[in-house]
Amino acid sequence: MKKSITIVVLFFCMNYYLHAQNSDAVLIDSLVENIAQMQVKDSSEFYSGMFYSYRECGGGPHNYQPDNNVFFTAITAFGLRNMLPHFDTVNKNKVERIIDKATATYPYFKNKYGEPFYNFWPTNAQIMPHSFVFKYLKSVFGQGEDADDAAMVLMSSNADDSTCNLLRQRMLQTSNLATPKRKIVSTYKRYKEIPAYSTYLGLRMPVDFDFGVQCNLLYFIYDRHLPFTKQDTATVYLLAEMVKNREYMKAPTYLSPYYVKSSVLLYHLTRLINAFHIPELEIYKPQLIDDIKSELQKSNNIMDKIILSTSLLRLGADAPNIDIAGISAFEKSNQKQYIFFQARAAFPYPSPFKQIFLHWSYINYYFYCPAYNKMLWLEYLVERN
Repeated sequence: MKKSITIVVLFFCMNYYLHAQNSDAVLIDSLVENIAQMQVKDSSEFYSGMFYSYRECGGGPHNYQPDNNVFFTAITAFGLRNMLPHFDTVNKNKVERIIDKATATYPYFKNKYGEPFYNFWPTNAQIMPHSFVFKYLKSVFGQGEDADDAAMVLMSSNADDSTCNLLRQRMLQTSNLATPKRKIVSTYKRYKEIPAYSTYLGLRMPVDFDFGVQCNLLYFIYDRHLPFTKQDTATVYLLAEMVKNREYMKAPTYLSPYYVKSSVLLYHLTRLINAFHIPELEIYKPQLIDDIKSELQKSNNIMDKIILSTSLLRLGADAPNIDIAGISAFEKSNQKQYIFFQARAAFPYPSPFKQIFLHWSYINYYFYCPAYNKMLWLEYLVERN
């Protein structure tokens, strides 16, 4: 009798497992096709092959407008690139075409002298398109190439070694303490003497630390197999200290003026840890798992639940199943209110001004990309399978 019951239970478990796998496979197929359809085909606002993204001011009037930036196209292509080994032949071919179309838009954002450094907005266009004032002030504020965009562009386009080394050289030149006058003022006193990588690539831009950006820069170094320098070692050390002190939970906005939220910082960190063996960070896996689970209990946005669950899976931990009926249900969910990336003008200021102005909504801008949210959902489905 007991043997019969065991066989029946195993049968139902196997049936449930196969059904779940089949459902995920259908969703993965649908999402790949949907993301392909979301690529810009003909638009006066965006370049063909990009993904639509939007920006709004944190303070009223909110001025929700299209924002032609390379960032979301590059990070979507990067996420898809990382999933390529896990797709079947049909989806792999589709995703490779998506990436090819996306990378064809990168030259519009390239440094005006042809160096492999990339601007957030097109090199020869306005900054902050559709803004009331800032779009007219490019000559005043300029537009500094940033390391985050450049790293994502080079990784998603599989740039050659010489190109990657040019970016790496500029990262070294703009790192903290690279010259006597290059010293960060916008971080905790205990971190000011660490020669870690900065967010911006302009030699006249102030040094800036951003936890999420530094995770991405280290990903670039490991991904392209570049030899380690003291700046790489210092950046790993800085991240490890911030993790040890749990500052990604206690002060995420101060730690990361561009990614801001604990959930997004945990997503970046676990993506790095999952991809490469970094002992200085791996020792904190139990702590990270506990913090991710704590964040999950507090989260009410579907995107937070998705990226936190992905983060747990990357750490080898159990994650709750997130079951969404289909693309239509996803589009109608509160993912529309999710902000993955933000721009906060107070990033270079010393304390206490930075802590104050980082939270002043009138100089903060929030960015949204529908295709990127779907890529994150696709990533979760691939990860759990």
